[in-house]
Parts: sequence; structure tokens; C-alpha cells
Amino acid sequence: MEIKRYRCIKSCIFDACDDDGFLIENQFKQIEVGSIWQESNNMIAGGKDNIHLNREDGPSGVMEWCEPLRRTLSEYFEPIESIKI
Repeated sequence: MEIKRYRCIKSCIFDACDDDGFLIENQFKQIEVGSIWQESNNMIAGGKDNIHLNREDGPSGVMEWCEPLRRTLSEYFEPIESIKI
């Protein structure tokens, strides 16, 4: 199995959601340029047009995720070497 990985190449902002996928009103999450993300099948808030990414290089003990639209993925993220498991 292969896990696809991505590096953020352009800062982007998403609505903040809790761990159950519910919108947190008036809060946003900014994705840092250079941060590393792994693709996952665990969709939380997005739909069939989104891709779920978990941050790989974030602070210890903090789970960060985002769900960009597939059609805009390449505008904000570039693929990097995948992990084979």
C-alpha cells in the first residue's frame, strides 16, 4: 500500500471544524507553506470532491487535518515522495 504525501506550496485558509466535522463559527485554519501532509481515506467534513490530508510534521500530540477540493489541490500542494507500507 502507498500513502500519498504533499507539501504546501501556497498558504491557504479553511473554515475550522471540530474533530466531528462540525464548523466552529468565526474560526479559520491557515495552512503553512512548507508543511507536509499525508492523504487519508478518513473524510470528516468534506464530500466526494474533497481529499482528506493529515499533517505529518505538526507539533507533537496535535492532530491537524484539512480537506481541500481535489480540483484545487495542485494550486496549494505539490506531491512529494510517497510512503510504502
